[in-house]
Order: sequence, then C-alpha cells, then structure tokens
Amino acid sequence: MTLHLISVHHAEHGLAAVEAVTPQVAGLGRRLLADDAVRGAVVLATCNRVEVYVDADAPADHVAGRVRAALGDAEPHEGPLAVREDADALRHLFDVGAGLDSMVVGEREIAGQLRRALKAAHRDGTSSGLLTETIEQALRTSRKVAHLTRLATTGRSVVAVGLDMIAREWPATRVLLVGTGAYAGAVVAALRERGCADIAVHSSSGRAAAFAASHPGTRAASASLVEALRDTDVVLTCRGLGRPVLTAPLLAEATDGRAAPLAVLDLAVARDVDPAAGRLPGVLLVDLPTIQRHVPEASRREVGRARNLVDEGVKDLVTRLKGREMDPAVIALRDTVNAMVADEVARLPQGRPVTGEEAAHALRRLAARLVHVPSVRARKAAQEGRAEEYLSALSELWGIEPAVQPLLANLEVGGADERDVDAAVPPDTLDCDTCPITGLRLSDLGARPELEAM
Repeated sequence: MTLHLISVHHAEHGLAAVEAVTPQVAGLGRRLLADDAVRGAVVLATCNRVEVYVDADAPADHVAGRVRAALGDAEPHEGPLAVREDADALRHLFDVGAGLDSMVVGEREIAGQLRRALKAAHRDGTSSGLLTETIEQALRTSRKVAHLTRLATTGRSVVAVGLDMIAREWPATRVLLVGTGAYAGAVVAALRERGCADIAVHSSSGRAAAFAASHPGTRAASASLVEALRDTDVVLTCRGLGRPVLTAPLLAEATDGRAAPLAVLDLAVARDVDPAAGRLPGVLLVDLPTIQRHVPEASRREVGRARNLVDEGVKDLVTRLKGREMDPAVIALRDTVNAMVADEVARLPQGRPVTGEEAAHALRRLAARLVHVPSVRARKAAQEGRAEEYLSALSELWGIEPAVQPLLANLEVGGADERDVDAAVPPDTLDCDTCPITGLRLSDLGARPELEAM
C-alpha cells in the first residue's frame, strides 16, 4: 500500500492555478482508476487547493503523470504539480483536516470539505480501504483539535478574518467583488452570512453576468472598473493572476474626491492590488500578509497543542496500518488450517452418525498434522543452533514459553560436520522428516500435496 498526494496548492502555485484546474475536478477520480495500478482516489477541491489522494502500487512519478494527464491542458503553468508520498502525504492530510495547513491557522471549513470529498469518492466508487481509513482518522483527529483546543472558536477562514478587519455595517455596505473564480463563491457566501445585500461583480473576462446568474444576491457591475470603484464602499479581489488589476494610478483616479477612504481587501496569493496603493490617502488596503499578522492570538497559543494531537492521530493510524502488513500471513494461516479441517471432515464416514471414537481419531489426526511441521522445525532449529530464535517465534505465535534444558553443556560441534546455522529448513523436505513426538512423517498423516509445503 502506498499513499500518494498530487496537488495544486495556493501557496505553491497561486490561486489562478487552482482556478485553472478546478473545471477538470469532476470525474477526476474515475479517470485515474482506469490505470490498473490505482486502487483508489479521493479528490479534495476547495477555493485554494486541489489535492488528489491516491492509493496505488506505483512510483510517485507514474502517479503524478496520470494526474497530469487527467488534468490535460488545465495543469498549472506556474510550476510542477506538488508531489508527496507515504509519511509526507499522511502528515499533510492530517494538517489539512485540523486546519493547520490553511492560510489562517485553525480554519474549520476544510474539515467539512474533506468529509464531503470522501463521501463523493464512496458515491463514485473511487475510494479504497486505505484512503477511507486514513481520511476518517484525519477527521477524528480534526474533531479532537476542535474540542480540546481553542482553535475551533478562534480559527476562521481567510475571508472572515479579512472582513472583520474592515468592520462595516454590512447590510448597508456596497461591495464590489473583482474576480469570478472558485474563491469568489466563498467570498459571496461569507458576505451573505453577514447580511450584505448589495454585491456587484466585475470581471475583465466578461464572466460577471454568468457569475451573478448562478449566485443569488449578486449583480454584474459597470463595465468600467473606475466607475464601479467609485460606486462602492468595499472592494474584494480574488483573481490571483500574478499581476495587479488595481494599480495605484487606477485607485487614485477612482478615489479622487471621496469623503471616506475606500476599503480594499486583497485575498489573492499573487497580489491583485499594487502594494503602493496602500499609501494613497483615499485607500485602506488589507492583504493576505496583513490578515496573517492579525490571526487571533489564541490560535498561536493553541497551535502547539493542536500539532501534538495531530502527532498522536498519525501515530495511532500508522500503528494500525503496520498491523495490517501481516494480513496476508494471517489469511494464509487460516486457509491452511481450514484446508486441513476440510480434509479431515471429508475422511469421516458419510451417511451415518459419527461415533465418538471416530470423532476423537479425526481430532487427533488434525492435531498431529497441525503440530507436525512446527515439531520438525523445532528439532532442526536446535540442531542448527537456532533454538533461541525458534523459542522467540513460538512465544509470539502461541504464547508458549517452555523451559529448555540443554542435554550437554558447552558442547561444540565443528570441523567438516559443522552446519550452516543460517540455512533455512527446506519446506519440501518436511514430508520425509519424522515428528520427534509422534514418530510420524507428514505423508503418514494423509496430508494433501498443497499442505506438505506448509
């Protein structure tokens, strides 16, 4: 089992790259499962990230290539896809669920988005046992962080913190939203929660009307950005195209003669607003670095406790997953014993009740077959100087810790007859070795050929 994480992340690629790949998210998991090496895929798509968690027995570059192909022309051009594997992917997932990977530490919205991503994968049939167990453990850890730290009450979204910093009577505030990408929808939702009823949308690409039609409570702004700026109280930008759309000269023109400063909230990782605009007398600029400096102090005090809880959650999951590494051995053991039982049942008389003597004989034969190979290997281990190794295995398997008394002390066997103590007992010779207890060979017990090499 290998856990891969392939992502387009706001901190590594910018919001524009996230926006570019978002249209390709639908059906992405199903497209990935067309590769036989992929057992499962869960896609987490939010306003500032697209992360694909993949369960696959394949190299990381192969999985990344499959994701890249599934994204097609929408692949980010600002840099390669971010790739994490196993422990790194696991830790990142837990950090995401706990709100520790957000631009504002403690953001709680992401846990619900992660839960919905897993639910969608189950609905589409793209999840796997590993992905389900891993994400569910991350969500349990997220709930612990929410209940046992104060991050749940102080951790908010980037939008929420920014809006609080430019406090307004929102029902009476005119807002201009510049940008129509996935992040814009989250901005509109945050504004409507505050009772804002006048939200105009501007898009240089001409998508404002379509956005307004799909987001109740919004309307397309004037085609002239300067006119739209003059007719608003607060501006929110979330384009993130890597170049400022609101330059200092543009804002100077739009605010000329204003009685009150124009509040501008720049929510883009790649700035939408020229930092020089913040020095204009008619502009109050709040950007992401400013928001991050105003994260509630309680979040910083509690982040250490949250990370400890994440460490515990990761450790608990890893312990459980390590135990599953032995599943094939357990299955093989059960199959072998069940085959022996079936063989003995087939030997019982048919068509009449089985006598007590016949049942006892069958049970003794089954017991003899079960202990035959361990008994032969016990003698071999002693002869080859591996008694301690065998006793340790016996203790692990059966909880048996017998006291062993050497027959001759300080006996050394060397020279030409010395055995290779590292040699394993060939399984295909066990049928011709006699059990030291019963004196029987495996073939004497009527074992089927496939059981002789047990």
